[in-house]
Amino acid sequence: MKGLLLKDAYQTWCYIRWIILVSIAMMLVGVFCMKEGSNFFMQYSGIMLGMLPMTLLAYDQNSRFSAYCAALPVTKEQIVGGKYLIGLCGMALASMAALAAAQLLWGTVTVQLTVATLFQVAMLTLLGNIILLPLTYRFGYEKAKYVYYLCIGMLGGLMGITVSSGGILLNSILPAQGSLLVLVAVLAAVLALYAASWRLSVAWYGKAEQ
Repeated sequence: MKGLLLKDAYQTWCYIRWIILVSIAMMLVGVFCMKEGSNFFMQYSGIMLGMLPMTLLAYDQNSRFSAYCAALPVTKEQIVGGKYLIGLCGMALASMAALAAAQLLWGTVTVQLTVATLFQVAMLTLLGNIILLPLTYRFGYEKAKYVYYLCIGMLGGLMGITVSSGGILLNSILPAQGSLLVLVAVLAAVLALYAASWRLSVAWYGKAEQ
């Protein structure tokens, strides 16, 4: 398991570190947008960091790494679990970057917008993987990527509606009373779905259409 994670870390550094750098740069741009009450760039950075497991899995499938993996002393739960751990690392990185950006604006933006931004960034890094990783293990990256494009379009539309609503939608999602409890409950539900997605990916591992 440790070797699989080291392999993914090496691939991330060698091939897709630009995604992380661009995401962090967009977080910094998002600092100026948050002053106007918009967290679009923060959310989109979360989507980009959420791409890490899918991108690494695409490299594995294109290089036929699954065939090599069959000779390794690891289980399919560990092989699949490595990608889901990368997804959680992406969520942690996105959340820390968003929190650091919010600290630069401390006192100039509302606490509600700050909390909503952290919550939305964290969720966006996980939601795509919940849907797409099982589909990739079942149908292969080439077919699953079209579902990915559809998800990106839907999330972009939702973010556009949130921004154009002038805070009305945000206020309805995060009521003044009990908002923290709502966020904790939703976070717990998303993490439960993430665990269920991992089990489904394990069940579908090795069944991708060639």
